[in-house]
Amino acid sequence: MAYRYAAGLFILMMFTALLAACWDKTEMNELALVSMVGVDIDPESGKKTVYYQIINPLSGTSARGTPGGEQAPVYTYEISGSSFGEIKSTIYKMLPRKLFIAHSKVLLVSRRAARQGVRDIVNFIEMQPNGRSSVPMLIVDGPISQVMKTFTPLERVPSDAIDSRLKLLIRNSLLTGKHIKVNDVIERMEKSDTIVLPMIAGTTEKPSSNSGETAADIDANQNNFIIGGGAVFRDYRMVGKLNDAQLVWYHLLNGDRGRHVRRFQVEGKQVSVELRLVRMKRDVYRQSDQPVVRIRLDLELSTTWANEFVPRSRAEVERLESNLNRIIEDESLAFYQMTRERGWDLLRIRDLLRKQTPNHPDIDQAAKNAKVTIEVATRLLRTGSMNQPYEGTG
Repeated sequence: MAYRYAAGLFILMMFTALLAACWDKTEMNELALVSMVGVDIDPESGKKTVYYQIINPLSGTSARGTPGGEQAPVYTYEISGSSFGEIKSTIYKMLPRKLFIAHSKVLLVSRRAARQGVRDIVNFIEMQPNGRSSVPMLIVDGPISQVMKTFTPLERVPSDAIDSRLKLLIRNSLLTGKHIKVNDVIERMEKSDTIVLPMIAGTTEKPSSNSGETAADIDANQNNFIIGGGAVFRDYRMVGKLNDAQLVWYHLLNGDRGRHVRRFQVEGKQVSVELRLVRMKRDVYRQSDQPVVRIRLDLELSTTWANEFVPRSRAEVERLESNLNRIIEDESLAFYQMTRERGWDLLRIRDLLRKQTPNHPDIDQAAKNAKVTIEVATRLLRTGSMNQPYEGTG
């Protein structure tokens, strides 16, 4: 009896030791927490450069009173090599801590690398032991080294600034959409879709290497970068670019529901109108043996931001709605024609035909030959801005 008790106690102690032990534990102060990753490829030499922006744990309140003064919130490490594997093997020549990428929020890719193709880049991100593919991917339209070494106003960590900007743009504009993460890119490229990713304009001046100097500068446009324009991708390769005006029609015709203010010329007058998509319907029918894709947009309008023209009667409201219906139809159809001439299926016509006409013998050819019509129905819900200010009576 005593033998069984001793044996059971021994086994229990062994299991307790195993449960309590952590053989591969890594302390936080041994990790280099990556907040943003940048990738560049030289098209002539093929040399690859990876930028890791790593959070400085000593910055902020914990660093106050240190002999060196205020420290930078992040440090950017630049590592180059002939392959991503070589970079992985040589990074610890410079980095004194274990690289931890799971904390990253943004992936930036240079425009010249995007034009060569990003398949190897997304594979490199996916193959990391603690890699993270649920982060947005943006294209840098300019020197990526400057962007990776630029401090941002308000948000001390640049990746937080980019992440916050994207969320605000999705809600308050039609300049970017939700499906821009690395895993979205992989999924849609494997489906042979044509997609658009947001772009970052490079800094116009050499960034300051002193975060204290940057924080003391009141001009937030100095040494900063701007999200603007869109990079068109097909088969993992950047094939073109959209400007901000074209991005509005791209996101609107793909069902994005952000609010966006545009100026239209109506009856010789400039009118600032806020657009918001209420519903979108797309269907297919045949006409003379040709597939016809009909896109209908129901939009809510607001002239709250207009100080140029305010409708004063129901007749003026109806005339404004009718004019805007025609203008938006013409501009969005012109956008589609432009994308069609360049061979970009940005409105996913092929997918629509595949779903609604699955027995078609050649979907790709049908998508190229399809006729597209766009119908717009607007409704003005809010007006504002009086033509004349109040005047005193005394």
